[in-house]
Amino acid sequence: MHLYIVGVHWPPETFIERKVRGLAEQGVEVTVCTPAGNARSQGTPDHVHVVAFGGYRPVRALVRTALQFAGKALRHPHAVGRAWRLVRADASGQLQACLKYLDIVPLIGHRPDLIHFEWNSAAVSYGFLAELLQCPFIVSCRGSQVQIAPHNPHRRTFVDGMVATFKRAAAVHCVSDAIKQEAIKLGLDPAKAWVIRPAVDPNFFFPAPAERRADSTLHIVTTGALIWRKGYEYALLAVRRLVEQGVPVHFEIIGDGPERQRVLYTLDDLHLHGHVHLLGRLSPEAVRARLQRADVFLLASLSEGIANAALEAMACGLPVVTTDCGGMREAVTDGVEGFVVPVRDPAAMAEALQKLASDADLRAAMGARARERILREFTLEQQIGQFLALYAAYARGKHPT
Repeated sequence: MHLYIVGVHWPPETFIERKVRGLAEQGVEVTVCTPAGNARSQGTPDHVHVVAFGGYRPVRALVRTALQFAGKALRHPHAVGRAWRLVRADASGQLQACLKYLDIVPLIGHRPDLIHFEWNSAAVSYGFLAELLQCPFIVSCRGSQVQIAPHNPHRRTFVDGMVATFKRAAAVHCVSDAIKQEAIKLGLDPAKAWVIRPAVDPNFFFPAPAERRADSTLHIVTTGALIWRKGYEYALLAVRRLVEQGVPVHFEIIGDGPERQRVLYTLDDLHLHGHVHLLGRLSPEAVRARLQRADVFLLASLSEGIANAALEAMACGLPVVTTDCGGMREAVTDGVEGFVVPVRDPAAMAEALQKLASDADLRAAMGARARERILREFTLEQQIGQFLALYAAYARGKHPT
């Protein structure tokens, strides 16, 4: 099987890269179609190829595209003309059509068995590629684009395009039952929906090899982009409550993003210097090390599919305090692997953290159950098997059983 993944960077987000590598290890030929400015094929595993298309267009790239076009016109004259007709039909104007045509020139004449758009936005922009390359396509629904975008009047055009891709797609991958239900409200045919939840490699994310030296401080950690929907202000308000209650606490935030300055301002406004540290982006190995040294993982998000970061923490044997957003209840059972609290409720968050701070045995028991839950339901091996079944059902010439 030859699978094309369109619209991701290479290297992509860690969870996509692990999935690509897992598919390649199973013998799937994977071609990652990535914006030209981000195409770096060094270090790609066997069976993984990188094709640059779209992106920035310096003069050198335009010359290269012109040479590619000449070669395509000689080898695939009918496909070149057909590509222009499809782009014209999809684009909103002549200029956009020309720019999109330049994007797709490197892909003309390719014959994948299946296209997977990992992001709704990529499917909206390039869904017509499936018709050009004469193969089915699958689109993923991950969270904010079905949970948040429909409530933003300025994104109406995008939402309309996303709903159109649901109709054109052979199947729609939803990362949780909660996301599936949101997509159905927007018009997704339930028969097209496949729920395949995020996964982690428990051989990479695992509890600390040696028991951490205990102290009286509650070590909290979180991982995620510094963006508004991650709810950092509520996490900081919860930590402030712990400080006021006399709980020794240290909170590490791993990640970076456009809201960094606002998070720093909130931290300063709440007088949390000495209790909270922003660590920025870290390597996966460094993230694992921080998780292994922590007592609890905190997820204060307003919107999620199922947070990969929480699953990684669970694999490292940490109890999780999470908001009841998206599909998080599908990964964390309240009172079992951690606590599930209402969204935007720092008081409930602080109460859950205080319970864990005062009971080391509870932390250990919940952390052990969290690790067991990952091994039972959220391993990368299980996820790869589910994707292989999905792709086999819809690859060129196949039909779902």
